[in-house]
Amino acid sequence: MRDETELFAQVDSFVRVLAQCQELGIKVVSARENELILELPYSQKIIGNPDTGVIHGGAITTLMDTTAGAGVLCGMSEFELCPTLDLRVDYMRSAKPGLSVYARASCYRSTKNIIFMRCEAYQLDRTVAHCVATFMRMGKKGIPSLDVMTNNITLHQASNTIINAIDVDFKDVIDRVRAEQNFTELANVIPYAKLIGIEFDQQGDNVSFKLKQRASNIGNPILPAIHGGVLGGFMELASALHLLVSQSTLKFPKIIDFSIDYLRTGRNVDTYAECLVTRQGGRVANVEVHAWQENKKEPIALARAHFLLED
Repeated sequence: MRDETELFAQVDSFVRVLAQCQELGIKVVSARENELILELPYSQKIIGNPDTGVIHGGAITTLMDTTAGAGVLCGMSEFELCPTLDLRVDYMRSAKPGLSVYARASCYRSTKNIIFMRCEAYQLDRTVAHCVATFMRMGKKGIPSLDVMTNNITLHQASNTIINAIDVDFKDVIDRVRAEQNFTELANVIPYAKLIGIEFDQQGDNVSFKLKQRASNIGNPILPAIHGGVLGGFMELASALHLLVSQSTLKFPKIIDFSIDYLRTGRNVDTYAECLVTRQGGRVANVEVHAWQENKKEPIALARAHFLLED
């Protein structure tokens, strides 16, 4: 058994160099052999639904991706920085506004090439979401030590700008942007969209989405690369916004599950996403999302989401 104080310090050093974690205020609660717990404090800037004040699923995804990724440190005998291959989140219920969300992760299988992690996000006695993720072991091609990962890295300072939920009638906004076919306002009334820098990218009748380059979105500071949770949050929110502007629903679609495959490194540059509704029933819609950077034919991630459509 490793010393828990030392393990806590190692994980804390790791989380502290992840810019997006500092922006969200994510912190280590406990670290022990094969179990890690992190906390995401509630704040106005991570609200996804302006009507309810509910945290956006992208912030939950970032918390769970970070907890599972950093949990590798607790599950392995030596340091390994392992990139995420894929991640699936099942949302059990919305997180209650005003309360922190915690995530607990552990490794349930490790091979010479792949690490399998599971994670639960919860508030007090209620489960918010379950996640399973796989990570690639890099071996000698990876970062050799935690010191290399954390030394000489300028720590990100969370923005002092307060992003408040805008007091608007969300249905009125939806009606207006549909009538005018100018969707900019829709992204501007969602605090989480403003936090990570999501914009509509309208070119004629084609509507896609843009994630602006931001230092606060970085996960791996060495490359640097966009945090996998941010990329997931971008694609998840893009799919919900796509439903709002292309379908008849007036309420913010409620996420049921979200899965993402990471195909290439998401470098810290502007990133784009395009959505396709593959099926819409009376109550549930399925959306596919492709994300790319310079070349649309070389996607950096593919995702799929199910949403509950409420009248």
